[in-house]
Amino acid sequence: MNLKLSMQKLFYFFPVLFCFCLPFGTIYLAPLIFLWVITSFFNTELTQVKQGLKDKRFLGFVLFFIFTALSAALSENTQEALFSIEVKLSFVLFPYLFYCFKWPVAILKRCVISFVSGCFFACLYLIGRAFIYTLNGHSEYFFYSRFSSFIHASYFAMYLIMAIIFVLVLYNGWFKSQKSIMYSSYFFIAIFVVAIFLCSSKLGLISFLICIPLTLFYKFRKILSSKKLLLIILSFSAVFALTAFLFPALFNRFNAVFNLSIKKIDKTSSESTSVRVLIWQEALTIIKHNFVFGTDVGDANDELYKAYANKGLTGAFEHKFNAHNQFFQTFIGMGILGFLALLYLTFGKMLLAFKSKNVLLLLFCLLIILNFVVESMLQTAAGVLFFVFFLSFLQLINETELLTQNDTLAFRTAGS
Repeated sequence: MNLKLSMQKLFYFFPVLFCFCLPFGTIYLAPLIFLWVITSFFNTELTQVKQGLKDKRFLGFVLFFIFTALSAALSENTQEALFSIEVKLSFVLFPYLFYCFKWPVAILKRCVISFVSGCFFACLYLIGRAFIYTLNGHSEYFFYSRFSSFIHASYFAMYLIMAIIFVLVLYNGWFKSQKSIMYSSYFFIAIFVVAIFLCSSKLGLISFLICIPLTLFYKFRKILSSKKLLLIILSFSAVFALTAFLFPALFNRFNAVFNLSIKKIDKTSSESTSVRVLIWQEALTIIKHNFVFGTDVGDANDELYKAYANKGLTGAFEHKFNAHNQFFQTFIGMGILGFLALLYLTFGKMLLAFKSKNVLLLLFCLLIILNFVVESMLQTAAGVLFFVFFLSFLQLINETELLTQNDTLAFRTAGS
């Protein structure tokens, strides 16, 4: 086997391995991405690379990275600035790897299957781990951050929701003649749903209740009658009510949302819902005074900490909370241009997905936007890697192509 052929196989192997490892945390992903990039140099075709670099999809990512780098260069907090550049490198690397090379559809299918499988085995490990701890008198390992040990519970729930979407939309088309795999996929979904509830993330549950019914409606819209739709709604309601009855602790975290009164929020609070309202108020004030250029990405959190100290938000200050909203976080750090670039990569891509009927991309963008509203996802590797990888991936190929094509190449011309 010659070197070029070996490197080509490795080039297509690393993204599959990356997808499997993603739910297990980010500690091993940087070396995988590095090796993937290295193998790309042995597979370059100059014409393909030039075409990819001119692709509008690639330029959208790069523009956001350039704004980040320029803002970081002007930051006083050098450590935070360097971290911002490091964590945002994916905005260049993943689009380069996807748009500057030819991609057999079979490899892209393996990426989806690998991601779903990784989520499944991560869930099995976490549930088994929680059982072992429970046998030793520590039942709290079935709950929230104690349960989700690899990454933050909200992020893990988001991964699982995307895995369910992949299974619902694609697996029936891929494995309809392989009954054993189809039955296994139902078991996968059941495990994912259980794990989402065990993550006990308010955002995870809300995202699940929005994205999954929409996915089911899309998948079964042709056979749905009003009676069947009513039956599905009642079934969902019954399952939700039964879960709330059997596991009340999972829903106790919503009490703060229902009982929230903006005028009566304790400034010393660190409770997630209350503190977000206080943080967002300060974030809007900072944005108002730094509307055009922002505070620079490296100094964004420092400006928030100063605001917390000045306004007596001791809970937020002690925990060094960021803006807990990616749109606010980006606006604070990078000003109006960075904010508009992020809007393009979220709401803009969702609009384009709607126009092109790219359902997987549409659902992904919806899931991302829901999470961006209450989490600064792009401040962590777990958020950035998931966002940039799958946004690049789902702009490369749509549901119809994944379901109908086998060995053809998933490469479209620039600006397509």
